[in-house]
Amino acid sequence: MTVRLLILLLFLFHTLAVYAVEEFALCKPFNEVAPQRPALSPLEDDYIRLFANSAIVQEKLGTSTFSGEVFMQRADQLLSTPSITYNRNKDVVDADQDFIFWDKDFIISGSSLQLRSQNQGEMINTQYWLLNHRVRGHAEKLIKASEDIIHLEQASYSTCDPSKEVWRLSAKKITLDNAKSEGTARHATVRIFDLPVLYLPYISFPIGDDRKSGFLAPNFGSSDETGTEMSIPYYFNLAPHYDATLTPRYMSRRGLLLESEFRYLTKQARGKLEFEYIPHDQAFGANRSALSFKHNGSISKRWRTDVNINYVSDRRFFEELGTNLTVASITHLERRGDLYYIGNGWLGVGRMQTFQTLDPNPAARPYNRLPQFLFQTYLPQWNRKLNVGLKGELVRFDRDIEVVEGPVGNRMDFQPYLSLPWRTPGTFVVPKLSLRYTSYYLDNVAIDKKTTPDRLLFTFSADSGLFFERDIKLLNTDLIQTLEPRLFYRYTPYRDQTDIPVFDSAEYDLSYLQLFRENSFAGVDRVDDGHQVSLGLSSRFLGSTTGAEYLRASLGQIHYLRDRRVTLPYQAEETDPSSNIIMELAAQFSKSWRLSTTTRWNPHTDNTEHTVYRLRYHPDQEKILNLSYRLREKILEQTDISFHWSLGRRWSIMGRWNYSLPDEKTLESFTGLEYNSCCWAVRMITRRYLNSIDGYSYLNGFFLQFHLKGLGAVGKKADSFLEQRIPGYNDEF
Repeated sequence: MTVRLLILLLFLFHTLAVYAVEEFALCKPFNEVAPQRPALSPLEDDYIRLFANSAIVQEKLGTSTFSGEVFMQRADQLLSTPSITYNRNKDVVDADQDFIFWDKDFIISGSSLQLRSQNQGEMINTQYWLLNHRVRGHAEKLIKASEDIIHLEQASYSTCDPSKEVWRLSAKKITLDNAKSEGTARHATVRIFDLPVLYLPYISFPIGDDRKSGFLAPNFGSSDETGTEMSIPYYFNLAPHYDATLTPRYMSRRGLLLESEFRYLTKQARGKLEFEYIPHDQAFGANRSALSFKHNGSISKRWRTDVNINYVSDRRFFEELGTNLTVASITHLERRGDLYYIGNGWLGVGRMQTFQTLDPNPAARPYNRLPQFLFQTYLPQWNRKLNVGLKGELVRFDRDIEVVEGPVGNRMDFQPYLSLPWRTPGTFVVPKLSLRYTSYYLDNVAIDKKTTPDRLLFTFSADSGLFFERDIKLLNTDLIQTLEPRLFYRYTPYRDQTDIPVFDSAEYDLSYLQLFRENSFAGVDRVDDGHQVSLGLSSRFLGSTTGAEYLRASLGQIHYLRDRRVTLPYQAEETDPSSNIIMELAAQFSKSWRLSTTTRWNPHTDNTEHTVYRLRYHPDQEKILNLSYRLREKILEQTDISFHWSLGRRWSIMGRWNYSLPDEKTLESFTGLEYNSCCWAVRMITRRYLNSIDGYSYLNGFFLQFHLKGLGAVGKKADSFLEQRIPGYNDEF
């Protein structure tokens, strides 16, 4: 009898004890609001121990009654009640007075209980506390119908303190079916400050870790583009390896938009298909839609696939109907399919790639690759031995020449190379010789241009450096200071490349690491005629025991041994004898302070062409402040301030101000306020941002998000928005 009682009580709540623990630092400890456990040491064996002041055994009637401070104990489980009656003939246990049951995971109390055979029974006026999850509630009646099914009548659920129950979920009837790992609730109501805010006549939810079809938390928001909006996702648990979500989204200015998402995950592949459709956008005046499909998988051990397909019905779809707070700055949507073959020491790729251009400028349309074949070796690099490698490409470039006039055609490129590295703990020298042959077969070229231009070039480079270090003591800290000079020589002969079109080449933005590249152009269509020497010097301060980097300073410059005649179209030849001087600094003064700077200074004009300063103060997880300044000569000059700051245990503020100094104009600003309590939190964000090239059109938005701890979040999600605009911030709202 006693074993059956304890097993029943344990079963009633083990299904609720699997959910993840929420942070309830602002709540009272459960030992202050739940019944205190008597000071009885847990038993170390599986025996049942029963304590009672008196016992009456009526053998003829088949009943036994234990009364007077009855305690029933097994391991760390304990039942307390004034009396228990056991009817042997009916196999029924009755406790018609108040009882309390303690377990390591929960506490349950009630006014009476009855336990019957075949795993059946009921409890009246029960209160429960889930210790690991800080959940509490009550049920007027708890009925165990079978080994797997439990019914709760007039039940409630909350994570709030009893004295400040801000919210609770109430239901007329809840059924937990352990065999199906499923729970259902009828006539469920979410109450905030005892006011009903959401009513659902019927809901179902998973028990345990299994997923379950049903409604997810609704989202709310408001902006100039969409007006007031609301969406309620519905999740379909179709199978263990694939699922779907369907989200009706109502916008007062535009109408009803339907969002759908289908996901799959198998041992060989994973992917996601998203589709959005609005049958009639009231503000736009037409149907609008968007599609995204991403797939990555393996056909066999050596064959892999990677697919990325995107589509929108019009170029302003993301700006006006984006589903998060980030205004999309996407100018091109990629449509690509890759097929990989992984060989022994080499990799082959077949690719089909096109783009949908959202930029209204026709000249911004990139070339499509229909198709492209890539080959590259991945052979091990041996020190002080001759190493060989090869890169190859065959590709067809195409685009609509009626929209953008220009050449189209095929390109073949092969680049074999040899290297002989020589490395020691304090020195390295890596000479390298590469040969590049590129040929073109072009259509739609000018009369005075070749249709089959080709190019054969070699490049010789030698990368070398030294590594010095010494032990120093600074501010009572043991450090290692390094000195790392680096010398890089490169020679590529000049070849006239004006007949070669630019399909996918662009000039690298100069940085410290770019000083040591073999080509100043990305892509294949241009190989610069560099005859140059790059000099660089770095120094670092490292923790002598931890290896942590406290300071890194780098200084470098390229010295040209001749003028550079190879340029991109419509650019002049470069005749300066040296490049800009690159200065980079990264410092971590303490655990809280970080500073980084990058400066490009032109010694020929005595002018700073590019500067970035970034300062971050991050004393703890709840406090972060970012200050930055960006300058690109004749392009932009901006300041940027962003922060998320805790004002105490409950209140936090956040914001950003991005400002253009030449235009004397704010590009984006937002402010936010968070309140966090024991069982709920709220976040409010107001935003104003520039939304046009002319610099005069602003949009405004207001977003509100509630988080009922232990139940879910309601409102427009802002996690990705804040993490993008407040560098270093990790949103845990």
